[in-house]
Amino acid sequence: MLHQPEPNIMGIIRNQSIRSSFITYIGFAIGALNAYLFSKYVPPEIYGLTRIFFSTSMLFYAFASFGTATLLNKFYPYYRDYLPIKSRDLFGIVLIVSMTGFLLVTAGTIVFHDVIDRKYQLMAPLFLQYFYLLYPFAFFLLLFTLFENFSYNHYKSVFPIFLKEVLLRALTSILIVLLIFNLFTTVDFIWAFAFLYALLFFALLLYLKTQKTLHFTFQTSSITRRLAGKMMTFNLWIFGGSVFNAVQQNIDALMITSTKGLSYTAVLEFNTYVSNVIQVPQRSVVAIAVPVLAKAWKDRDMHAIQRIYKRSSMTMLIFSLLIFMMIWLNLESAYNILHLNPLYWEGRYIILFYGVSRIIELGAGVNGQIIGTSNMWRFDFVSNLILIALSVPLTYLFIKQLGITGPGISQLITIFLFTLIRYSFLARMYQLQPFTMKTLYVVLLALLGWVVGYYLIVPENHYLRVILRTGWFMAVFLGPIIYFEWSQDVTETFNKGLALVRKYLRK
Repeated sequence: MLHQPEPNIMGIIRNQSIRSSFITYIGFAIGALNAYLFSKYVPPEIYGLTRIFFSTSMLFYAFASFGTATLLNKFYPYYRDYLPIKSRDLFGIVLIVSMTGFLLVTAGTIVFHDVIDRKYQLMAPLFLQYFYLLYPFAFFLLLFTLFENFSYNHYKSVFPIFLKEVLLRALTSILIVLLIFNLFTTVDFIWAFAFLYALLFFALLLYLKTQKTLHFTFQTSSITRRLAGKMMTFNLWIFGGSVFNAVQQNIDALMITSTKGLSYTAVLEFNTYVSNVIQVPQRSVVAIAVPVLAKAWKDRDMHAIQRIYKRSSMTMLIFSLLIFMMIWLNLESAYNILHLNPLYWEGRYIILFYGVSRIIELGAGVNGQIIGTSNMWRFDFVSNLILIALSVPLTYLFIKQLGITGPGISQLITIFLFTLIRYSFLARMYQLQPFTMKTLYVVLLALLGWVVGYYLIVPENHYLRVILRTGWFMAVFLGPIIYFEWSQDVTETFNKGLALVRKYLRK
């Protein structure tokens, strides 16, 4: 017996994705302001410290959670469909496992504190000075992320995305301004920063309470007894994959900090953030698609999975190319206009290599999420193992040889191979693949727009250069895509935007 009617699958993706994307872009705009304020007015060591806090805390999360967030996304549809809300114990299990894991990880950092000291005392003493504040930062990040996934599985993704993408950055903006105007000391800033996720967690908790979805139990249910074996096997594999993924994503900051210091961690963070703007479409699509894909696998609806795969690929490819090409076209002009510290210009090629790797990853659609929610989830572990086996030695080698540009080259090589492996797996096992001839046309259009814009549109005035290059690229790239309706999502977004403009002009 089903206990909740399920909303239309594509309706969920369409409605929540539009709102979530809008919220995420607002968040990235605030984040861009923060990156500017950090790079312009805050010592690079402090900026770098905020990055290493995030990177280290993500490793805390990966080890402490034991992969239970993925377990929740995979199996919660069974609990949602066959148990009343107050009898669902899966999230209770997730909390118990994660809290136990956090205590173990904390104990591990205490036991191996001398090793950490030796690694960072020469180049990053400030990191060691405030290492103790990692514990509250990582603890509340862990709790927030778990409850965020809990929200997604109740089809309530918009508010947690707002908290993570907008409120977190807005609060950071306030702290930066207080620091700039000497209303906060450096110590005040770091302490306040360490407890930002605590505010987000309690806000999400209050939201779930008001939505009447904050219900779970620690009493073992019949579903858990029946699925316990499968869930334990699944989690053992997924835990390794989640750890490998966290290491791969954060190893660059840890290595740069230990070898070149927190100032260059700031350079890495600034240029990584610019390239991460490209990932905005992915964040909202993935957050909404995961529970939908899990249900589609449960229902064995391969048509829905193929549709989501192909549509997500085209949409994310178009938006990632649009964002990256406009950034790379105007990067030099932006540095000149903003008068940024020359130190940050040293890391400009991070944007190039990270940017291209983001395009490859997004252009392949939600392939990782399809594998992770399928019965072949063991492959997720294997592919992540391959990724980490490539990423760590390559990152170390390229940092030693090329310095700050090294992580970018390593990322491009590993993401290309990683994406190729996952694409080939889905094509071979399930005959799923997201590409059409339209994919090639979109890539060629982007290259044409960039080449002409970069080499032929070169006025001396940097403001004019940005305006002309941006206008040219958007016209030559988006024009044919909208005219020939190559992407339903892009066309719908354009039509809605046009309707809003017309409505405004009629007033």
